[in-house]
Parts: sequence; C-alpha cells; structure tokens
Amino acid sequence: MSVIFDASFSRFGKRVEGIIDLSAESALPLVRKYGKDIDFIIVSNSYSGEYNGISGINNLVSTRLSLDSIPSVRVDNTSGSGGSAILMAHSMIEAGVAQNILVIGAEKMTSYPTRKSTSIIASLLHPEERAAGLSLPSLAAFMTKAYLQEFGAPRESVARIAVKNHHNGSLNPYAHFQSEVSLDEVMNSRIIADPLRIYEFCPVSDGSVSIMMTSEENASSMSGNYVEILGTGAASGTSSISARQSLTSIESVKRASELAFRRSGVKPSYVDVAELHDMAAILEIVESEDAGFFRKGHGWEAVMNGETEITGSLPINASGGLNSKGHPIGASGVAQAAEIFLQITGGAGRRQVKDARIGFSLSMAGFGNNATAVVYGGAS
Repeated sequence: MSVIFDASFSRFGKRVEGIIDLSAESALPLVRKYGKDIDFIIVSNSYSGEYNGISGINNLVSTRLSLDSIPSVRVDNTSGSGGSAILMAHSMIEAGVAQNILVIGAEKMTSYPTRKSTSIIASLLHPEERAAGLSLPSLAAFMTKAYLQEFGAPRESVARIAVKNHHNGSLNPYAHFQSEVSLDEVMNSRIIADPLRIYEFCPVSDGSVSIMMTSEENASSMSGNYVEILGTGAASGTSSISARQSLTSIESVKRASELAFRRSGVKPSYVDVAELHDMAAILEIVESEDAGFFRKGHGWEAVMNGETEITGSLPINASGGLNSKGHPIGASGVAQAAEIFLQITGGAGRRQVKDARIGFSLSMAGFGNNATAVVYGGAS
C-alpha cells in the first residue's frame, strides 16, 4: 500500500515567477528534508509548451532542484494530470519500481489573456464540436440548464456552490481567491456562459503543489504523519459530448469512483471529506452524485441543506475547490491529494474538518473525458 507522508504548497494566483521557479517553490521544502531518499520524480504538467514554450519540463525541474541523477517523467492528462500522476506514483510503489517518489504538480497560465487560455484548453475537445464553437464554459452552461430542468433544482443551488467554496477559500492561505462572496454577488455577477456567471467558474491560475509518497512499510521511518491510499480507480468516456447518453451525468466519474470504492473496501457513506473537480459550480453537484454520495438528482438538496459545508455531514472542497483555490491545471489534482492529507492529519488550520478519517478526491480530464478517483485513510 502506498502512502502520502508530506505536502508543500505555493500560493495559487497570478504569479510573476516562471514555471520552473514555481515548481521549485513547492518542491524545495520537501527536497531539503528528503532529497537523499528520493528515487523518482513525477511532474504533473499539461501546458508548459503552449503557455511557456518549454518541453522536457521534468528534466528542467530536476536540474533546478539539484536532483539531475534522479529519473523523472512528465504526466500530461489535461486537467486530470494530477490524479494521473498520483495513480502512476501509487502503481510504481506497489510494483516496487520506486520507493520514495516526489510528485510535483505545476502550471503557469496567466501570461495569456483569458480568451486565449479558453482556446488553448478547448483543444482537448472533439475537433468537430470545437469547430462548432463549443468550449468548456459552454458545456458547463448546457449541463446547468439540463440539470435544473431535469431535476427541478432552483438556480440558487448552483450559485450556493460558489458562495460555499469562496468561504472555504477565504480560510486557505494558498488559495487564489481569499475573499467571501454573497449569494447576491454571485447571482448578479457578469454572465460568462448563460446561465453561469463569473463567480461560478474557476479562475485561470499559476501555482504548484508537491507531495511525497512511499510504501506503508517505509512511511514510519520518513514521517510521523501519513495517509494511506486505500484504493484508486481510473475510467474514460468519449470525448464527443454529442455521443453521450446524458448531459447530467459523467460516466467516467461514475466508473472511476465505483472502482476506487470497491478496491478500498470503503463505502461512499464512510467518507468524511471530499475534493471534487469544480471547474464550474454545476460539476460539484453532478460529480457528488456520480461518485455515490447522493442519489441522482438530489445533490442540489444537500447543498441547500448545508450538508457539503465544512461543518456539514460531508464537507466537499474544504480547500475552496478549483472555484476559489484556483486551477493551475497540472497542479489541481495534486492539490486535492495534498488537501486530503492535511485534513486527515489535522493540518488544515481554519478549514479543518472535524474527525476527518476517510477522504476522497476526484481528478477529471476535460469535460469528463476521463477521471481518476482516490480513496484515502488515516494511518492505522
């Protein structure tokens, strides 16, 4: 069984540093503590070529960290890169290929205007649908309309995701946005893709997060606190949105979550804290249902009843989520795992969830093109 035994963060936001220095900002504290024991480096990064004109980022980062002799690899799975990097590290440790792996998630995106970023990220869509003008924000808008109509959910329920997550982000010193917003502010903010408004989307961000992973047998010699990876699941779906059976469910999320829970021996009802991919607010509701936490069409009720708040029965995105914490794409999935590590080990500060023992994260590529789910547990 693999474990996470340490984590280090950079501040997310609009940063002046380049991608290599951003990567080093979160990685160096771990290298200083464990450098002599690190035997593999995985860099989760999706767009260093498009945004930064850099290839081979894993080797450049290794040199920046003075770890040139340590083998490394870059993992690119668009917005699901972080989850895929953790899956890879977990698999390598389980197979005995490596013992102590440094996983770095990093992205530098704010050097381009938002319209250009939207175009770059839209390149992951099916070519015919992209040519027709689809983008990830427009797909989120279509999903929102379909969900509200199909399940009779009030418009306010989606906006409350943004209110909740900006509150959580205000408690996170590493978040891009650290200010609360009211329901009125969300509902009256600028429309991005009708009916969704600017506060209901994640910002374009820069930043990095690093974690250390090892085997359970080796963990006690590395750190006093560690979190076990109890089960993982990965699944894919068609990249053609028009070929999907439903706009209000994501098949890859359902199958990845089912696999992770089955392999872990944990039921969704046992989870104390979850981090979901809320590029747009509606995705948190849909994913919470597809992951098995709420019945289909009832996730919005949990939001309205306060169940997903930090003090609720199932806190979701206590970090602020992508919505407030930010979404430097290669870093996001690693940040989810790092947040669960902090929550279970009691290191989340003002956003600490009470009695967090079992955690869950969902890292999603594209608009459900594929997904990676991870179930975590406190050291036994």
